[in-house]
Amino acid sequence: MNRSGKDILKRIAAHREGLGKAELRVAEYILKQPERVITMTIVDLAKASEVSDPTIIRLCRRFDCKGYQDFKVRLAQQLAPEPPFLHQPIEQGDDVDSAVEKILLNSINALKRFRADVDAAAIDRAADKLMQARLVYLFGLGISETLAFDAEHKLFRLGIHCRTVLNGQRQMLMAPNLNQDHVALFFSHSGQTRTLVSVASLINSTGADSIAITAPGSHLARTVDTVVPVPPYDRSEIYTPLTARLNHLVVINMLVVAIRLKQGKSMPDNLNALDSWLTEKLL
Repeated sequence: MNRSGKDILKRIAAHREGLGKAELRVAEYILKQPERVITMTIVDLAKASEVSDPTIIRLCRRFDCKGYQDFKVRLAQQLAPEPPFLHQPIEQGDDVDSAVEKILLNSINALKRFRADVDAAAIDRAADKLMQARLVYLFGLGISETLAFDAEHKLFRLGIHCRTVLNGQRQMLMAPNLNQDHVALFFSHSGQTRTLVSVASLINSTGADSIAITAPGSHLARTVDTVVPVPPYDRSEIYTPLTARLNHLVVINMLVVAIRLKQGKSMPDNLNALDSWLTEKLL
């Protein structure tokens, strides 16, 4: 099944203005009650939307379906719930080929699942707060330190003043000294790291805004002002740390693009302008 077939409701919604009056009545009915349509005969749908059978057939063919039955099959496929996240563990006896394949599949599955769960509104709110901050402090521990460094590098290149704070003791010392025009950005896969939760609690008393890219419902998520939720789909196995932070890296890129768009810049995904003088290249 191609992508256009699976996104048939989105296609209908996007092309409503180009439909005739009769086809539009059918389209509106389908968009309002898609679950009911998949159980209806063409006669039932024609009666409910006050059109003729041929009108429904024309609408189905307009969206690349062979007929009404084909349309219902595609609609049912789109409405089917996403399967549970499938994680294939890498075992000690696996060869390299098998491990490579499992890592790719786990990464693809994590991204596909996150596509359904991503909270664009939260990313929008977080981007606004980062843009308004005089200084952004980035907090992460363990594997999340790499996320903080990645965010620092990208935010700096957008003109946002930021500073990564590593080491739990240093984070605890720094937290009470934030000001109201500062923003604390936390990275945590589990949201259960005691030190990060304690740091976030200290920051709450300073008046500074706090944002966490972390597991929804976690201790850290309940402590900060703004949460960009990233569900921990996999079991963070020792052999596959990439899938544990892959969606966090994607969220960082989403924040960068959101900020760049809000800044009114063109080419929001083009961040290579500084490479010519930041890094020396061999010709």
